[in-house]
Amino acid sequence: MQFLKDTWWRLGTHISQLSRDIKKRKAERWVARGEGRLANGAVEDALTCSERSLPLDEDLARAHGFMARSLMPGDDYLTTISRFHNFLRPESYVEIGVFMGNSLRLVNSQTKAIGIDPSPSEGIESHAKLYKMSSNEFFESYDLLEELCTPRLALAFIDGLHIFEQALMDFINIERYGDRETIVLIHDCLPITRLVASRKRSTYFWCGDVWKVVVTLLEHRADLRIFVIPAPPSGLAVITNLDPNSTVLSERYDSILTEYQDKELDYDSLDFRKLETLRTKFNIVPNSWDYIVQNVLHRT
Repeated sequence: MQFLKDTWWRLGTHISQLSRDIKKRKAERWVARGEGRLANGAVEDALTCSERSLPLDEDLARAHGFMARSLMPGDDYLTTISRFHNFLRPESYVEIGVFMGNSLRLVNSQTKAIGIDPSPSEGIESHAKLYKMSSNEFFESYDLLEELCTPRLALAFIDGLHIFEQALMDFINIERYGDRETIVLIHDCLPITRLVASRKRSTYFWCGDVWKVVVTLLEHRADLRIFVIPAPPSGLAVITNLDPNSTVLSERYDSILTEYQDKELDYDSLDFRKLETLRTKFNIVPNSWDYIVQNVLHRT
């Protein structure tokens, strides 16, 4: 009897795996078709292909990638960050969430830079000083400006733990060292599906609920200047006009978490119509460097 049970269990497992493999191959074919459509400029057709591929394999990072490129034409977030560095030539920079070092490598040699990550990859090519600890530990133990050996903070990038409360705390900690001209960049603020924007990670391509930070700041800090660049694959927020003396966020922190913790995206999957609707809610600006320079940075 036990032998029969084991046989049926193995057979059921094999059939389930076979079904998953078939769905995965179908999803990959839809992705290949969609990438071809996108390469030929048929963006709507490409999006249709992505919509057909993701239900077959929700973890297919390639499908998420070309869906994001379809919706968000223009420079990706790393290219945009590089433009900030090359245009501003900031005297100081802090990055929360180093991981592979792809963004930390973009820092110019004359910029005094710090990277904060409890477990960054080995062999990162950057002159930045690495602090192998959580961002909370860093700000509890160090004075950011003293570690940078600079009188002010020019540029910051938040791309650490992808949960709302930590990203918000990272911003609160950074603002204490900022000024009106400091620029804070936050990654993963424009997720393409509800699944990748969930608090619990279930896909390789994952944004978490960092998007709530933008919504929170727009509601509770009208004094800040906040923009979201639709830079693939998941948007890049730009925040300026910082006030190091503001206590609004720290005083309201617990109530903000209670209010926003369980909120979900207003959409299951992003499309052009929803993207247009979100332009006001998220203050989305064109993904054009000329536009950003003139209308976000107010430079000529």
